[in-house]
Amino acid sequence: MPREITKHSTVLEAISKVDIISELLERHDGHFTYELDLEVIAYGRNYNGKKVGPYVKLYVFEPGEEVIRQGDWGSNTFYVTVDGRLDAYVSDEKGQQNKVGELPVGVSFGEMAILAGVPRNATVVVPPGATATVLEVTRPALRLLRKLPKFGRALDMSYRKHGLGRVLEDVRQSTHNAFSPELIKELGNAARFMIYGKNHVLHREGEVVDRIAFLKNGWVRRVRGLDFNPAITDMTMGLDEEDVGIDFLGAGNCLGLEGVETDRTWKYTATVLARTEVLEVSIPHLRANPKLRDAVMKSFPEFSVADDDVELLRTLDSRTVSATEKEITTGLVDGTNLLVMDMDLCIRCGNCSLACHTMHGKSRLLRRGIHLERPTKIGSSFTQHVLSPSVCMHCQDPECLTGCPTGAIGRFSGGQIDIDTKTCIGCGDCATQCPYNAITMVPRKAPAAEPETWQTRLKGWLDIAPQPLPAPVTETENLLAVKCNLCNNTPLNPPGRKTHKFSCQESCPTGALVRVNPREYFTEVQNRIGIVFRDQTHAIGRNIHKKDSVARLWHVGGILLTVALTLATIWGLFQYGLDGRIGGTWVTIRWLTGLVGLVGIAVVMAYPARKQIYRRRAGPLRYWLLSHLYFGIIAGILLLLHGGRSTGGLLTSLLMISFDLVILTGLFGIACYLIVPRIMTSIEGEPLLIEDLRARRNELRETLGQIGQESSDELRQVIKDKVRRRYLSFGYLLRQYVRREELSALEAKARHEMEPVAEGLSDRNTRRQLMDAVEATVTLRRVDSLIYLHQLLKLWLAPHVVA
Repeated sequence: MPREITKHSTVLEAISKVDIISELLERHDGHFTYELDLEVIAYGRNYNGKKVGPYVKLYVFEPGEEVIRQGDWGSNTFYVTVDGRLDAYVSDEKGQQNKVGELPVGVSFGEMAILAGVPRNATVVVPPGATATVLEVTRPALRLLRKLPKFGRALDMSYRKHGLGRVLEDVRQSTHNAFSPELIKELGNAARFMIYGKNHVLHREGEVVDRIAFLKNGWVRRVRGLDFNPAITDMTMGLDEEDVGIDFLGAGNCLGLEGVETDRTWKYTATVLARTEVLEVSIPHLRANPKLRDAVMKSFPEFSVADDDVELLRTLDSRTVSATEKEITTGLVDGTNLLVMDMDLCIRCGNCSLACHTMHGKSRLLRRGIHLERPTKIGSSFTQHVLSPSVCMHCQDPECLTGCPTGAIGRFSGGQIDIDTKTCIGCGDCATQCPYNAITMVPRKAPAAEPETWQTRLKGWLDIAPQPLPAPVTETENLLAVKCNLCNNTPLNPPGRKTHKFSCQESCPTGALVRVNPREYFTEVQNRIGIVFRDQTHAIGRNIHKKDSVARLWHVGGILLTVALTLATIWGLFQYGLDGRIGGTWVTIRWLTGLVGLVGIAVVMAYPARKQIYRRRAGPLRYWLLSHLYFGIIAGILLLLHGGRSTGGLLTSLLMISFDLVILTGLFGIACYLIVPRIMTSIEGEPLLIEDLRARRNELRETLGQIGQESSDELRQVIKDKVRRRYLSFGYLLRQYVRREELSALEAKARHEMEPVAEGLSDRNTRRQLMDAVEATVTLRRVDSLIYLHQLLKLWLAPHVVA
């Protein structure tokens, strides 16, 4: 273990020895120029009664001790050599450690893990017979140290140097060593590593191709036939020009290869959609080096999906173009572990939020977020409605890490973003920085929970209404930042488990919710990434929306077992009758159907018991629902045959009626689960919670009431006789479900229908009030239709459970 030196004077002396950070001790008129920064970096500071810093620690490492190890996630610290010797080693494909150099005094290392969000790319160790004194610097110090001119320049140069080296290494590996070390060096001399921000234009259509652009990360939009505009996709959607083209390219693609051998002009305008790192290779340098040029022209086209032209817009599905751009510009594709909900499968039960709340004491999953409409497959006419809820997606380049004053939030082992509750001071900077509203501030000391008794447990089992979410946080002091941590270090994922489970996904009864690799899930994006970077994410989980072999096995087995048992029972009835003994034994068909039916009922009753399990592994709830479904059907068929033609006494008749009611309501519930979500997604636009819909309904009713108060007697009568009778009718409600028109189209048609009525009114203001009433009434009916669908999903539960 390294030995820490805590004496402040020694730490300050170490800082003064390092040229790139020595400016921190610079004085002006007898005072430190960076006095406040120096205080928190070297000494620490009091923040509302909690200590922040120090951000640097001084360590002495003995011979053979490792400072950093290749492959470890170290996104919270980097190091600066103060004294002694350090060697750097890199493991090859066979795991052999190869020394690549020595680190001189005064240089920083390990900062790429912070800046790029990648694992350590080398092992740094103290050689035998030597010692090393090293400054350990935590992430929060970066934003303060970058104020120092020398450190800022050194950091920028280091990032560009490492970035260039990483790209060249990726090129070498992806081309299977087609580039010799000499050619790689020459390629580096001919190239520059650049970082561009959103909406930067790499080149314009018609300009001379003077460089190759290799995308290390980020996204580029290529457009042909239109002038540059940040909203180019929206413009393109309304154009029918045959020579307009548009597509998107991600990491690993090359632009400009067509201009290497002969002079060419760009056939498209390339615009950066998000922060993008680019390796730009000068074409004049390539032409001056035929050997390097030939290697580039032979190898680069093999791992890039880009060509020298753009697909024509008329050959593309506009839904694919729109969905691709939204996936890129919202940052969904740059998440390393994305939670998605297929809203065509979601039954709006809220069990995912309840599971998260039960697991963590506070729900970290908000069922609001980014909504996408995309083809199920490229070229398919079917549309999938996807919601990415407001929950942490563990970004590749997380903004939440930049503002934390203690380094409590960082990238931990496995690549996930997490918060160290011990060092979090509740300042809320991370929650403010997160663009997805995925971090919540909660009281550090949660209110004491009421003791659970057998009565409350029984009530929870029998209660069919969703449990209400806790009240919003109103405290402003002693808070703690919480977010999704992928259920790490919970009873669901104890240490040592090889497989990883998520409480929200395990508790979804229909499989609507799943954690995925976004670049695999969104096929339209996956096809635009070069081979070099196609699989570089940290996603855990299986995309059951595309393929769920276990569910398919349940369906096949359930159908076959239902058919087989039904046919076997009918055959037995013809052979032996209900009470005839089988093979001379005491066993009869009535006994067999009764016993098998009771077993089926026992399996059916296991589903509500499983639904109450959130904090330990018990198998995905969606498979339990399938067992509930098929064993319920089997039990229903066999017990109906078990009764025969005789209705029995009054009690038996009542029991059979109750059992029939259970079967009928269950079948009705299955139909609701299959049909209602699909109707809902087709008419609601952005997914809305029932609470949002009820609030909107109240707003619209107040608006109509206000119009009625402010209008004349003539207008009130028109609204009552013409508007309300027409647009609040039962027939207009059914129209919402049958035609499934967009709300804007409905409002336009309603205004057109009411124009003759409006022309007969006395003045302009009255006509405007009429049109306002029409729009509010039509919108109210749309909101009513969605509320009724929400209620329909739960309407059948009460008779199903009670019966």
